[in-house]
Amino acid sequence: MSSSFDPFDQNVVFHKADGTPFNVSIHDLDKFVQYGIRVCINYAAQLGATVIAIVMLALLTQSDKRRTPVFFLNTSALTMNFARLLCMTIYFTTGFNSTYAFFSLDYSRVPSSAYADSILGIVFATILVICMEMSLVIQTQVVCATLSETQRHLLLVVSIIIALLAIGFRMGLMVENCIAIMNASNFRPFIWLQSASNIAITISTCFFSAVFVTKLGYALVTRRRLGMTRFGAMQVMFIMSFQTMVIPAIFSIIQYPIPLYEMNSNVFTLVAIFLPLSSLWAAAATKHSFETLTSGPHQYLWSSERSNSTSSATGHQGSLCQNQSTIRSGGSVATSPSPNQLDRLYTGLDFDACAKA
Repeated sequence: MSSSFDPFDQNVVFHKADGTPFNVSIHDLDKFVQYGIRVCINYAAQLGATVIAIVMLALLTQSDKRRTPVFFLNTSALTMNFARLLCMTIYFTTGFNSTYAFFSLDYSRVPSSAYADSILGIVFATILVICMEMSLVIQTQVVCATLSETQRHLLLVVSIIIALLAIGFRMGLMVENCIAIMNASNFRPFIWLQSASNIAITISTCFFSAVFVTKLGYALVTRRRLGMTRFGAMQVMFIMSFQTMVIPAIFSIIQYPIPLYEMNSNVFTLVAIFLPLSSLWAAAATKHSFETLTSGPHQYLWSSERSNSTSSATGHQGSLCQNQSTIRSGGSVATSPSPNQLDRLYTGLDFDACAKA
């Protein structure tokens, strides 16, 4: 036997139904097996995280908040993500993933249930995108409720256009992908459509989160000037909005220089999980509010102000409740608005205490 023979890179001979032989290298077989293992591990981790998020959302959401459209959309998004991941995991147990069918492209013995599973996974992913985009549009309007009517209407139009762009590309991808699955044909001619859908969803996520971060960041600066420096629901939403933008965007971008299929699947799961988590955290911060007059021990966003909190608490609280009264913050004079003019980020925040002070 030749000394140049590499037993780890030899070919295995398969035969098609008509007896035609074809070679498959062991290296390709190893890649086929390793790909399935990597993707299934990734899907299983996402599936577990989604289940935990659904349980947390069901147990920690207050009963009056469960009737809101945002709760319904976030819950639907998590449910669709669970169904999507389940179908995509089941794919690796069907005839599509058998060794001979994969390398010979002979899917004659693949049962109809395998086709149904693959199509359902694509449909669930599209419904997930629709729920995500609708939730983002609604939350953008809620966060920007204090803008002028013209600004809110303009923002609504832009938000709807961007959301429809992402949904439209995803629905087009769903149709072409389902046709390719039913015909068991190569989807390579429509790779551009898949890339366009990923780019549209990335742009949508970055746009909505940029709106959240900009609006909430401006609100935080305003509240700091008013002396409201305690860590509460608004700080929570600012952090989670920034997180919702950066992390999914990173996974969306790195799939191009690092062409790993499992990277793309993480984007949907991250957005679907982060959206309800931000609301849960903000609700918890509001329930144990550090911003009400009756709050007990609290945390500070800026530690340098801890030493001044005790001496200025009484006078500071009274000044916040006076309409058009002035307070001093860092040597500058600012005008504090009435409670009705304060930015109501979260509906659980109650400013009625100021009126009683």
